[in-house]
Amino acid sequence: MPGLSRAALYSRLQEFLLTQDQLKENGYPFPHPEQPGGAVLFTGQGKGPGDSSCRVCCRCGTEYLVSSSGRCVRDQLCYYHWGRVRSSQVAGGRVSQYTCCAAAPGSVGCQVAKQHVRDGRKDSLDGFVKTLEKECSTDAYPGIYALDCEMCYTTHGLELTRVTVVDADMRVVYDTFVKPDNEIVDYNTRFSGVTEADVANTSITLPKVQAILLSFFSAQTILIGHSLESDLLALKLIHSTVVDTAVLFPHYLGFPYKRSLRNLAADYLGHIIQDSQDGHNSSEDANACLQLVMWKVRQRAQIQRCQRSASPAALACP
Repeated sequence: MPGLSRAALYSRLQEFLLTQDQLKENGYPFPHPEQPGGAVLFTGQGKGPGDSSCRVCCRCGTEYLVSSSGRCVRDQLCYYHWGRVRSSQVAGGRVSQYTCCAAAPGSVGCQVAKQHVRDGRKDSLDGFVKTLEKECSTDAYPGIYALDCEMCYTTHGLELTRVTVVDADMRVVYDTFVKPDNEIVDYNTRFSGVTEADVANTSITLPKVQAILLSFFSAQTILIGHSLESDLLALKLIHSTVVDTAVLFPHYLGFPYKRSLRNLAADYLGHIIQDSQDGHNSSEDANACLQLVMWKVRQRAQIQRCQRSASPAALACP
């Protein structure tokens, strides 16, 4: 934002912060009132991992059994669609199809994996850390960062395998691969872009990442992301000063539907992202979130200028 100081940008972004009700509605973690290091969710909290040996695959919906270690009891191939169901207008009415293969809802999956997997992030709500209140000097501001995480499937569900943080100038200030606590069963490379070699070459674990992020962020730092609650659950990080592009640019059908970051970047920025066969790039996604928020700031400033203007040209403003 040329001509706009970081402190002024921080002030403008406060207009877009999620409210407490929006944080709860979108599944952001909150501190557990009684358990140190615990978190609570106000939507869709799952059963604890020890409640049952029966799991439901988050890709295909099939029920499957696991041992006490979380491994599948039986070898079962997982047939699933990685795309979403999208409805479109055609001659004679509307048709619903998967975006991955144009097949009809209910059809056999177009992709196959060696085993079933689960999300699991809402089942294990311990080990969380919370950003702290920090005092800023009079000429400083608490910081603005965009954040994106990548995850893989382990025997205990989705776990963090990469985190990227960019600052308000779109410079990468932290980027690392992360070794999960549990055995990896699917690197989820189509979406994560993370490979077996990436994880094998790192010794960084989640507690180390948490410590570094707590040194970067304070409770007043504005974090920007797309469906950022998903990233915070993977990081086991509690933070409530957030701008979420999935909320800032709502779906035309309203909540709980959300537009994808790829579509938002194409529509508002004219950029094509997440187009690589090698998977997503967390730096690219974080930058796209930051650019979308900057677009919104510019749009809001233009509207405010028009409202202050008494000229007939104001009628042409957005």
